[in-house]
Amino acid sequence: MSNPKQKPINVLHVSSPLSWRGGEQQLYYLHSGLKDRGYNSAVFCPNESILASRLTIDERVLYNKRSGFDIGAAYSLAKFCRMHKTNIIHAHDAHAHTTAVLSSLFFGNKVPIFLSRRVDFEIGKSWFSRFKYNYKQIKVIACVSDLIRSMVEPKIHAEHVKVLTIHSGVDLTRFENVTPINLREELHVDKNEKLVANFSALADHKDYFTFLKTAKEVCKNRNDVTFLIFGKGELEEELKNYSNTLGITDKVIFAGFRKDLPSVYPNIDVLLFTSKTEGLGTTILDAFASKTPVVATRAGGIPEMVIHNQTGLLAEVGDANSLAEHVELMLDNRDFANTIRSQALLKAQEFTVSSMIDKTENSYKKVLNI
Repeated sequence: MSNPKQKPINVLHVSSPLSWRGGEQQLYYLHSGLKDRGYNSAVFCPNESILASRLTIDERVLYNKRSGFDIGAAYSLAKFCRMHKTNIIHAHDAHAHTTAVLSSLFFGNKVPIFLSRRVDFEIGKSWFSRFKYNYKQIKVIACVSDLIRSMVEPKIHAEHVKVLTIHSGVDLTRFENVTPINLREELHVDKNEKLVANFSALADHKDYFTFLKTAKEVCKNRNDVTFLIFGKGELEEELKNYSNTLGITDKVIFAGFRKDLPSVYPNIDVLLFTSKTEGLGTTILDAFASKTPVVATRAGGIPEMVIHNQTGLLAEVGDANSLAEHVELMLDNRDFANTIRSQALLKAQEFTVSSMIDKTENSYKKVLNI
């Protein structure tokens, strides 16, 4: 915790996405938690972003996003840091990282940069990619999983850059004392129907095609399961067409994006998480906290949360047959599913928002020699 007698630390979070996904949720948790601990925390983000709409005027610093290589944003960032005596810049995504580096390169911004790395693919091979990860102002690269850390470390040659793991966190209190909605009634699904769902953006790396293939395999054996897709994205029409091709449109519901997830989860019998790449997968932590059993792929950092046969069931990426078998086991073996629920809830205690904030705060202080 911060020393109340210590001069407040000025933190500026930099974010570039217009959408709201797991990374933006983690940023929001961190920003809010730091403010509660006495930090001066602000967020530099695009004026059309969902994140901007969820912040007060005093919390946000807005810019017009033009591209990933945005000189105008870099200038605005440097100007704000000088005017407000920013102590540390926390870049939360690749474009934010670029903007922070450009603000130093072209506009003399001397503020140390703390970088979050949330994606589980290799750092680009271009000269600029190598340069920006080893740039002199980069002090910490915080990876959201050990898997990502193992991918980043070999690419970092500068001694001044520390690479570490700070897992994303779940706010367990959101899932306590909730009032469940009647989802089956709302969606006009029979009250005895089993519900298998995923809560993710309809993006390529979430591999909803495997989700639908898995649904097809399950439906070959039984007719008492409805599959729910919660989320929006560029692949929605393509996925609907694929569902039709598989002949399962009557067993799949595209339920759209929802904010009331703690009230939705108690209706779900299994979370089916089929990503082919995944930094960590905080949707799984939400399921753990809500006592919803998880069937997932071995993508990215997922196995750091889902321990096979202990906190959930795992299959290889794209293996619809194994995923379907796991879903049916969870649905049919209530004692097994209950054991998984209990152990997963205990595992969630290792991935709390409070722990994420603690580790980030400690890293800030090391960077600033406090």
